[in-house]
Amino acid sequence: MNESEELIKHDITVRSRRRTEMTGISDVTSFDDGTIVAQSDKFGISIEGENLKIERFDAESGELIVNGKINGIFYFTHSNQKKRKSIVDIFK
Repeated sequence: MNESEELIKHDITVRSRRRTEMTGISDVTSFDDGTIVAQSDKFGISIEGENLKIERFDAESGELIVNGKINGIFYFTHSNQKKRKSIVDIFK
């Protein structure tokens, strides 16, 4: 794998379903108190829950911190958000 094919490091930490910390995020494309949609270099991520608020987003460092009740985190390809997979399914 050469440099242009390398994936940006991406991590997710969920703390007590109330705080989510992510790295490797390049953009936040939409958000409201029920859904936040973010982008990494190769896929999209949908954070779904209640009373969601973006505490911090830094595109330069790739850090995204979300507070609120987290009900689910889903990955999807950039071309088709409807064919998303849960975070658990990604690692099967």
